[in-house]
Amino acid sequence: MIRRAGIILIVASLSCLLAVSADLPDKWRPWRYSRAVSEDASLSNGPAEIRLPWEAIAHCSMGCADLRLIDRQGQEVPYELITNRAATHSETYGAAIIENSFVAGKYTQVVGDLGQRAQFYDRLQVETGASDFIVWAEVALSDDQKTWRIVEPRAPIARFRKRSVDGTQTIAFQGLNSRYVRVRILAAEQKFDVTGLTVRNEESLPAELAAVPAVFETARVEDPTESAWATNLVSSRVPVSELRFSSDSEEFYRAVRISASEDGKAWSYRGSGIIYRYKQDDKIRESLTIDFYEWPANELMRVEVLNGNDRALSNVKLSLFAVPRKLVFKHQAGQAYRLLYGNQRTTAPQYDLGHFLEAGPSKPVYLVLSVGPEEATTNYQDPRPFTERHPEVLWISLGVAILLIGLTAIKTLRTPGARAESNPE
Repeated sequence: MIRRAGIILIVASLSCLLAVSADLPDKWRPWRYSRAVSEDASLSNGPAEIRLPWEAIAHCSMGCADLRLIDRQGQEVPYELITNRAATHSETYGAAIIENSFVAGKYTQVVGDLGQRAQFYDRLQVETGASDFIVWAEVALSDDQKTWRIVEPRAPIARFRKRSVDGTQTIAFQGLNSRYVRVRILAAEQKFDVTGLTVRNEESLPAELAAVPAVFETARVEDPTESAWATNLVSSRVPVSELRFSSDSEEFYRAVRISASEDGKAWSYRGSGIIYRYKQDDKIRESLTIDFYEWPANELMRVEVLNGNDRALSNVKLSLFAVPRKLVFKHQAGQAYRLLYGNQRTTAPQYDLGHFLEAGPSKPVYLVLSVGPEEATTNYQDPRPFTERHPEVLWISLGVAILLIGLTAIKTLRTPGARAESNPE
């Protein structure tokens, strides 16, 4: 009975070992990691997609150039890497300024004329030379300069160049095609510098985003008017591009600055924006998201909130999001597949698949497949040259060469011929 239990334990141990390691065909031995693609006998032929886990992207080369898909026979399977980023189409129109006045104690008023055939627009950008400000603005539209329709009663615009924060000078509202646009900057102390008005019609397709594991901790700040948090990213290769806030504070308007670093000492600016929450009549208006460009080769992120003389936000929680990468290929019923990655020496593959995979009037419905746990390649063969794998050999060879050169020089100096040449008398 004990012997049988021992055999069962050995089999179980081997099963666990096999769950985290796997042999690959000779051609694929330079790939350090792999994952089995889920198998389902009921699946039919057709296009299929696999969402890459963040942990897999962390072990891929930059841009996932080393990603490969193979079948049960070890044959390479063509794929297309899909990234559903946000897509924006916009048309911009400049307004001719026909009024730029100031009502002391109330507001600066600027009126723009878009012409008799004004196009549809849903955003107004206030152009200004001011470098550091935060003001509220009212936007109204008219067809005759007499009857005005207020489309945005109170929206914030701001910029903090001294703090490396671009802020926002664009106000969104329900779109119209009125000829005249009026903006009132609600700053009573002095006239606000407005150099131009631009309207824009913008159509956006939001990005598909997925949460990225990240634990933010409070960071030390030298400026008492700021609050800061920092986190270690899963990997510098995970393409984070959105930061979301949550807070218990009821009303606020704060600038946010984002930095990144490789060593925690030298920090580089990566993005900025504005977060706010305020009451307008019986509604709560808020924006708690900061978008920024994806960037490579940084593993530390720092987020700073500029509080000024206001109380710091309470119970702040931060979360990161990124655009997931999807691998799309033609699935064959009854076939088994394996995803390979972790080869820093290879280049991105080139397949014809992308030219005809989504051909037709509508995008096909993809079979959604998943991948198993990461498995280390047990018969892994390092693709790097011998000298890169064993740098100590190069140093030893260099040391030996220097020693031989030194011995040769000493021997040359000790020979009679050398003395005679140095003493011609």
